[in-house]
Amino acid sequence: MSPTGNGKTILVAEDELQVRTFVRSMLRDSGYQVLVAVDGLDALEVARKHTGPIHLLLSDVEMPRMTGVELATQLQNERPETQVLLMSGMTSGMLVLNEGWQFLPKPFMVHMLKVRVHHLLGDGPPIPTPPPEDQD
Repeated sequence: MSPTGNGKTILVAEDELQVRTFVRSMLRDSGYQVLVAVDGLDALEVARKHTGPIHLLLSDVEMPRMTGVELATQLQNERPETQVLLMSGMTSGMLVLNEGWQFLPKPFMVHMLKVRVHHLLGDGPPIPTPPPEDQD
């Protein structure tokens, strides 16, 4: 797949080093500028130091010091134009997302992450939906 990111900026907040490194590499290879943070508080600090736009927050839900939901809420208060994609390996409990936020369950396929990011940033085709069932 050729780079499609058009230099848009994504802030990745992930406390697991392997996941953070993998996601950063995949997004850079897709043409995005990637800012990286080890948790929610670190992500807010990185965002506040970044003078340009942040087009997307890609954050784990469960992190030390500040959850991804708390981070996304605070970041959107400061940067309402930022899209939000939360990811988690949580398999139980309810996660309530604000309007416009998206969720990606872990583990995920590289292709699914790329499709979600491209869709949220308007860089790719919409996420396909299954055709409606026949009403006969």
